[in-house]
Amino acid sequence: AALPRRRFAPLHTHMLAAFTFAAALLHTSGTARVARCCPPAAAVLPATEYMLRQLQPAQSIGLLAAWEKASRDLRAAGFRGPQDEAIGERALKLKQLAETLPRVKSTAMILGLCEKGSLSFETLEEPHKSQAETLSRTSLRAAISAGRGSAIAFVSQWEDHVSIDAVVVNPQYLELGEAAEAVLLADIAQRARAAGVADVRLHPAYQADGAAFYERCGFVAAAGGAEGAPLRFASGSEAPEVAAAEPAAA
Repeated sequence: AALPRRRFAPLHTHMLAAFTFAAALLHTSGTARVARCCPPAAAVLPATEYMLRQLQPAQSIGLLAAWEKASRDLRAAGFRGPQDEAIGERALKLKQLAETLPRVKSTAMILGLCEKGSLSFETLEEPHKSQAETLSRTSLRAAISAGRGSAIAFVSQWEDHVSIDAVVVNPQYLELGEAAEAVLLADIAQRARAAGVADVRLHPAYQADGAAFYERCGFVAAAGGAEGAPLRFASGSEAPEVAAAEPAAA
C-alpha cells in the first residue's frame, strides 16, 4: 500500500522561522550567557520560559545546523563552552550530540523535501528507505528559548503508540538543555495522554545522570525488556501539566 503523503505546510507557519533564527543567534553569540550557578538539570524551569510547539522540518534545519556547528566548535576548543559544562559525564554528552546532530539534520531535510513534494517516501534510497514508514509518521516538537536551553524531538505517531525516536539539545547549554528536554518530554507525554494514547515510548540518548534522568521524567525500562529497548512512560506516572504559549492553528 502506498504510504501517506505529508500535507504541505501553510505559509503562515513559517513565521516561526524568525524566532528560531533569533534563538540560534543568541545561543551561538557571546551576548547570551547564563550564570555559572544555573539550576541543576532536575530543577526544570517553568514551561512558560519555552515556546512549546510543533516545528515544520524546514523551520528546524537552520537551528539544527547551528547546533551541529556549535558542537564541532566546542570539541575543537577542547570542550570549553560558555559555562565550561562539557567536562566529565557531559563531555560524553557533547560527543554524542556531535555524532547525532548531523544525522537528525539529514532526517529533517528529508522530511522537508518530502513535505514540499521534491521527494517521496516511496522512492527514498538507503539509509532512509528502510525508515520510510517511520519517517512518513514523524513530526518535530520543540521547547525553544533564548539563552535558557532548547530541545527538539522527532516523534512518530502509530496506531497504538507514540514513539520519541530522537531528542537533541543546544550543545552550548548542556545543563539547561537537560531542563528543556524534561519539559519537552512532559509536553509530548501529556499530549499523547490527552489524545487517549497510553503507550508512549522513548529511545533514550546519553544523559549525565543516566537512567535517573528519565526516571524523573516518568520513563522507565519495561520489565524483562531487552537491552537497548525503548523506555516506556510508566502507566502510573502523571504527565506534568505544561502550560506554554503555542500559536493556535489557523
